[in-house]
Amino acid sequence: MVKTLLFVFIAFISFSPHLEAQGYDYVLFKKHDPKRDSNLSPATNPAINPDSNQTINPVYNWNINPFHNNDVSPAANKSINPMVNSELNPQINEVLHPVFMKSLLPANPSWNGLYMFTRSNEIFGYISLASQYVMLSFDNNGSWNGYFVKAGRNTYNFFNVFGVWTGMFLCYDNASGFNFFDKSGKWTGMHIK
Repeated sequence: MVKTLLFVFIAFISFSPHLEAQGYDYVLFKKHDPKRDSNLSPATNPAINPDSNQTINPVYNWNINPFHNNDVSPAANKSINPMVNSELNPQINEVLHPVFMKSLLPANPSWNGLYMFTRSNEIFGYISLASQYVMLSFDNNGSWNGYFVKAGRNTYNFFNVFGVWTGMFLCYDNASGFNFFDKSGKWTGMHIK
């Protein structure tokens, strides 16, 4: 009987930090979860859906479209191009690089970032806030796949890991996060909260 109680006590101690970490992760995620809060979901909230709100849609609002506004285009505005501005380039600036700054990795226990969701509100990836101008993008497995550079108050351009602009970009949804657009300005259905 004593051995059984001792075994149960040791098992509880061994697994309790893991359970606490999972609970903590869930609490952090819950404030970003569009399945639990319909206000965070473009599928149910037309105010943050670029298909129903033209002010946050770069096809109609050229102020937030890098292909129609040189101020938010890294091809025209060198100050927001990481190939020219090394302060924005994680390959040059170690403070922004997840290999050197382990706290930027989604697998790090102290990570506190944003989540990228699909149109159906499934997690697609993770976003780490590396600085006020740079956000790192990670896929669903936690592999670094690029980064976003702030181009204006409402736009972030997406670059691959090597600093080449993909033509894709984020636009602020005027409420709770960002929507992700392709080169043509079409909403991909992806959103960040």
